[in-house]
Amino acid sequence: MRLAAIIQVAVGIIFVFILMSIVVTEVNSLIARATKMRAKTLRSTINSVIEDPVIRAKVYTHPLIQLVKGDPIAPTQRVSRDEAEKIANGAIGAVDHIESATFVDVLLNTIKAESDQRLFGALLNVIDGMPAGAERRGLRVMVNRIVTTGDGTTELRNALRYVQDRRYRGALTEIVNQLDEEVSLLGLEPSTNVSLMAGIHQIENRNMRHALSTVMAGADSMKAARGNLVTWFNNSMQRATVAYTGKMKNLSIGVALFFALALNIDTLHIGRTLWEDPARRAQISSEASFAVQSGDLQTQINDNVTADEFRANQAVDENPLEDAIGAGANLAYQLQDIQDLSLPIGWTFYKVSDSARDSIAASDPNNLWNYLPENNPEGWLALLAAKLLGIAATVIAAAQGAPFWFGIVNRILRR
Repeated sequence: MRLAAIIQVAVGIIFVFILMSIVVTEVNSLIARATKMRAKTLRSTINSVIEDPVIRAKVYTHPLIQLVKGDPIAPTQRVSRDEAEKIANGAIGAVDHIESATFVDVLLNTIKAESDQRLFGALLNVIDGMPAGAERRGLRVMVNRIVTTGDGTTELRNALRYVQDRRYRGALTEIVNQLDEEVSLLGLEPSTNVSLMAGIHQIENRNMRHALSTVMAGADSMKAARGNLVTWFNNSMQRATVAYTGKMKNLSIGVALFFALALNIDTLHIGRTLWEDPARRAQISSEASFAVQSGDLQTQINDNVTADEFRANQAVDENPLEDAIGAGANLAYQLQDIQDLSLPIGWTFYKVSDSARDSIAASDPNNLWNYLPENNPEGWLALLAAKLLGIAATVIAAAQGAPFWFGIVNRILRR
């Protein structure tokens, strides 16, 4: 019988923890939306990845990224460092996620745009001036393949030997020889991703240049280079996840403390009340059991926006205002659910007389009057110590998250 009572008290307290955790997460979600916390965390992380301000501004304003508000900057457009810094640190956009493949494609395009134009622009101009036909199409395909994949320089050099018109053959061969010479001056092998590596060599920021050179080490094709960059980006997003989780954990503690104090949700007082009141204990335990076993509580947790998580490829809210209103409504429902439990929650303030029949009222932890030393000289300090301990227990528990407590109560009920 005593064991059954202990289990009922535990289930009742954990049920309160779950409802409080859902409230905390809803508020976290609202704060994260209002402050654009995910987008700011994302930008802060990418700032440490893309240290060159010019490249950063071009990537951030790219139509596929739009991490900051502003007009797109073309990859080959000239931008001063000061202007680039201003653009990259401008108003944050609505985007709070970037697909790794999208980020890599935009970064590659930005880095190698100028080197593509410098290394292969003249070659394409000559080819475009050739008479229309299979020969011109074939040469253009070969050059485009070199630009997009980094492969095919040997095939192009061999194909130039068979160009029918001697003028074009000579012009193209001379350009390819100049290209080989420039590639050699950069310290690159003709068979490597010459355009990409040339673009990396032109990056002004030393740290970023060395970082990308290290990431590209061993990448003998554009596909391999993309793979290396995707891994690099994903590793950076893992660090962003750790940073964001830490921020949200601190926020959870602050939000939980606010509601625990405002609503007077005292774990010790709730536990003592449930232990001393078998009828209320059985009622709360029954409500918790039904909510868990019916799946209603699991549904609430699943529908609850998990603001404590950060994923680089998280889907963006299509209707942020509508979602915020929904989160606000859910918050109100959850607070009402806590209130409907008929537990000793909330504050009161009434004067306790000196008569003996009010000795119990003088130890009421919900009555703010009892915490004033002049009103309760013999009992206020003990009440305050117990209250702080009970509030602290609530805050720590609520900050753990609803899924944590749901798993525990589910195991208890299955025993």
